[in-house]
Amino acid sequence: MNSSDNGVHWSAVHFPDLVGPIGRYVSQPINSVVRAKDGTIYLPTDATGHGSMSAVWASHDDGKTWQDTGGRTGGRHTTLVIGRNGDLLGFGGKNSNIEGRMPLSISHDGGKSWTLVKTPFDPLGSGERPSVIRLRSGRLFFVADYNPHNQLHGPKTAGAYVALSDDDGKTWTMKRLPEFLTVGYVTACEGPDGMIHVVTSKNHPNYEILLNETWVLDPRAGASPDPARISHVRHRRESWPTGKLRATWSTGRANDGEILLEGLETFNFPDGHAQWTAHFHLGRKRGAETLFREDGSKIWQKDWEGSHCTWRLFDASGRQTAISHWSGKTLQDASITERQ
Repeated sequence: MNSSDNGVHWSAVHFPDLVGPIGRYVSQPINSVVRAKDGTIYLPTDATGHGSMSAVWASHDDGKTWQDTGGRTGGRHTTLVIGRNGDLLGFGGKNSNIEGRMPLSISHDGGKSWTLVKTPFDPLGSGERPSVIRLRSGRLFFVADYNPHNQLHGPKTAGAYVALSDDDGKTWTMKRLPEFLTVGYVTACEGPDGMIHVVTSKNHPNYEILLNETWVLDPRAGASPDPARISHVRHRRESWPTGKLRATWSTGRANDGEILLEGLETFNFPDGHAQWTAHFHLGRKRGAETLFREDGSKIWQKDWEGSHCTWRLFDASGRQTAISHWSGKTLQDASITERQ
C-alpha cells in the first residue's frame, strides 16, 4: 500500500512481486524501511535458518518489485538505517549477542554480505526489539530495553533507554527513560518540529513518549517536572467512514509548554457505541477508565488515583470476576471473585 497525503488515503493492497533467488525468510517485517541515496528502498524482515537472523529486501523501482539481497544479518528483528557512507547498518536482534553485547551488522554491498561488530548495548530477548532512525541533525537515535542479565523470556523489569550518536554508532550518549520498565517492540520517528516520538509495546496500555535531542544530551536533565496547570484546551474528534463518531479527545498546553491530554477521551465501535473511555487531567488518567463490549457491558474498569489504580474485571452478565490493585506497573495484590 502507498499514500501520497501522509496517510489520509491509501492505495489498494498489492502483494509484493518478488524477483530473483529467494532464501529462507519469515513474512514478518521489522520496524524500519529506509531509502538509499541511489533511490533503493531496503526493508528487513525476520528470517529462518541456523541461529537468529534477518533478511533484507531491496526495491529499485519504488516498490513495484523486490529482491532478496542474499545476505543475512546477525540477529532476528534487526532494525536498519543507512550509514553516512552508504553502508547498511543493522542494529540488534533478539537472542543474539557478541561477548554479551548487542550485535551491529554492517553491509558494504547492499545486503549481499554482512560484518558483525559489538555495540555497547545490552542484548535483547523475546518480546524486545530496538529502533534506530536518522535524525535531521544527522545523528542516529536509538531506543531499546536494558537487559543486563541477558534475560531471554519473561517480563522485562530492568528499564529502557535512549541514545544518540554523532559518528554512525561508534560512540553513544545514553540516557535512561524515567519510569518505563520496558519499551518492548518499539519504534521511533521524528516530527517536523524536531520532537522524537517513541511508541512502545508490551505495556498496558502502550505509550507514546515524546522527547528531543537536548534532553538526551543534557546530563542535568532528568524526568520533566510535573506540570501544574493547563490552558488553550482544544476539542478534537474523528469519524468512521460511515459518519459515525469514532473518537473524541481534548488537548491543552501545560505550563511547561508540553501538549497534554485533558478531559474525557472516548473510542467508539463502528455503530457509535462506546468502546473505551478515560478521563485525563494534565496528561494523567483520573477516575474511571473503562473498556466495553459491543453490547455495552463492561469488560473491565480501572479507577485511578494518581499512579495507583484498582482494576476490576467483569463477565458478560456484569458480575465482577477479579480485582487487583496496582502502583504504577507494580501489582500490589489480586483476588478472584468466587461464583455464587
